[in-house]
Amino acid sequence: MKVNLDWLTDYVDINEDTQTLADALTMAGLEVEGIHEVEGETVLEVGVTPNRPDWLCHLGVAREIAAIYGRKLKAPRTKLSEDGPDVQAMTSIDIEDPEGCSRYSGRVVLGVKPGSSPEKIALRLESIGIRSISNVVDATNYVMMELGQPLHAFDYHRLAENRIVVRKALKDEVLETLDGQKRTLCVDDLLICDGFGPVALAGIMGGINSEVVEGTKDLLLESACFDPPTIRRSSKRLGLSTEASYRFERGTDPSGTVRAVDRLAYLIHEWGGGEICKGVCDAHPRPEEVKVVQFRMPRVSAYLGVDIPEKDAVSALERLQLEPENKDGEVWTINPPGFRRDLAIEADVIEEIARIYGYDRIPVTMPVGRTVPIKTDPMDRLQEGVRDTLEGLGFNEAVTYSFISESDIEDLGIGGGLDPVSLINPISDEMTVMRTSILPGLLKALRTNISRRMEDVRLYETGRVFLPCGECELPEERVRVAGIMAGARNRKKWFRAPEEADFFDIKGVVESMLDSVGIHDISFKEMDIPYLQPGQSAWVMAGGVSLGVTGTLHPSQREKCRLREWAGAFELDLHHMLSIDTSKKYRRIPQYPEVLRDLAVVVSGDIAAELMEGVIREKGDDLGRVYLFDLYEGKGVPEGSRSLAWSLSFQSAERTLTDDEVDSSMAAIVKALGKEFGARLR
Repeated sequence: MKVNLDWLTDYVDINEDTQTLADALTMAGLEVEGIHEVEGETVLEVGVTPNRPDWLCHLGVAREIAAIYGRKLKAPRTKLSEDGPDVQAMTSIDIEDPEGCSRYSGRVVLGVKPGSSPEKIALRLESIGIRSISNVVDATNYVMMELGQPLHAFDYHRLAENRIVVRKALKDEVLETLDGQKRTLCVDDLLICDGFGPVALAGIMGGINSEVVEGTKDLLLESACFDPPTIRRSSKRLGLSTEASYRFERGTDPSGTVRAVDRLAYLIHEWGGGEICKGVCDAHPRPEEVKVVQFRMPRVSAYLGVDIPEKDAVSALERLQLEPENKDGEVWTINPPGFRRDLAIEADVIEEIARIYGYDRIPVTMPVGRTVPIKTDPMDRLQEGVRDTLEGLGFNEAVTYSFISESDIEDLGIGGGLDPVSLINPISDEMTVMRTSILPGLLKALRTNISRRMEDVRLYETGRVFLPCGECELPEERVRVAGIMAGARNRKKWFRAPEEADFFDIKGVVESMLDSVGIHDISFKEMDIPYLQPGQSAWVMAGGVSLGVTGTLHPSQREKCRLREWAGAFELDLHHMLSIDTSKKYRRIPQYPEVLRDLAVVVSGDIAAELMEGVIREKGDDLGRVYLFDLYEGKGVPEGSRSLAWSLSFQSAERTLTDDEVDSSMAAIVKALGKEFGARLR
């Protein structure tokens, strides 16, 4: 929130320089995030926590300054000259939904002269980002930023029967708001109506059919207190957030509606003349309960770790207008005023004492406690291991939203089954369902990086996905790890040539990650996956368990990300990984020498080397390490075939192998390869 420093001096004397004042407010919990000069006006940028809506106005900040320095707070002038007819004869207010609107106060001002606001007022408003429009509109904005109470001015003669009705909307009822949008409402929305129909969306925005226009002279002024959850639901559902809804969502002071409408009438009369009708039309069907909070002085020292004299504690509460009283020995009470809706328990009161006493006066002490070893959750350990490996491979962790749109799922081509879990009140149109894959979020992050000319991107995320379950009340939650990598394997350097990345880079990442968590029996089963390139996509298998998928991004996906280079992805299920036995098995180091042999065969190009390696291991006695070290296609090899060469290591733990024994194994392997795959020695 922006606070004009000169405006604050209307309510409290300020003798300190701006930086000193900012530091004092920050230490009291009202963080000043910046100090700016706007057209000669000093403006403080303050961060207001959601539990302190009373700080969303200049009087609230001035009240805090007065409490910190023990100064007198000067209230805004509201003394009215009521020269008009009785307001009860001019209008009436009927609240049909007391839960949604606990209080509605109105005044009528006749014969206002429309015009501009005083230059000082316009400058103040514009310094905090509010455009000056006219004396009437500026007065409503000025009082809202002064007292924290949103207000609205209706054209009195555009209200049918000149009266106000507060009620819930009918299903599919339509209201055209001041921004020119026709909004279809639901039965949860709260409406301000006249004798005919809706004229405003309560607490959010007025209707265009009752707005103050050129020529408007007679006004009905609104000052109300609405239910915060009701306003928040409507604001989120309609995607319509305003300065008024921002304040109503956090709660306004129901005892301040009359004072605010009085202040508004006073300013409109000062700036535009006219006659103020006698009295206030005040509908208050749901009076607030008187709240009393108890606290004990000994607890103040116990909670804060410092002895604060009782007189200092009492003084701090008095300066905050909390009226402390000693009821019974060590038990004290306060009566929180209407603008302090956040005070509910003893700890809240002690926090207020600490704020005003000064956090900087509380000595620093080290906490005392006893630490005990804890048993970590296996899933947590697995996630930590995965993180360590991926970050060691150059990946950066991303945290994306669990909400995506249905179009994100359709873009990946993984829809078509059960509908994803929909949100009742989505944050936006792009976050309407719970994610069934982590990849849509990572692809958006990839696009953002590419748009900022980051060519080499390596991102991963571990988190939950929410799979719809037809017969279950709740979706199935699975923890997954997903990764995206794009760009070159190596960029050109003075000491090396550039290298392009390919499928084997993402495959290697998956293998390294699984190996690091103790999963070694890994294989890749070629499979067509909609968002991966055919021929370069596969299921990742561990024994007979499918862990997930990996491969090269489909050209259509790369085009959406405007990628000019290779990109790959993977997504694995951590629950499946956790189900695999990863206990380590040890064996004695062999005492006898190993025998190395190379084997090169020519085989049809459509036969997977992995299948052939399985046969080699099956037929080779005392066979240890096996790895593919060469693949050749070209001169000397028939078209459609390729040459594959493995290095084989034979070793026995009981004796030194003879050449005849190894030759026998090699012959058995060659024979099996020829029988199974038609392979012949090269």
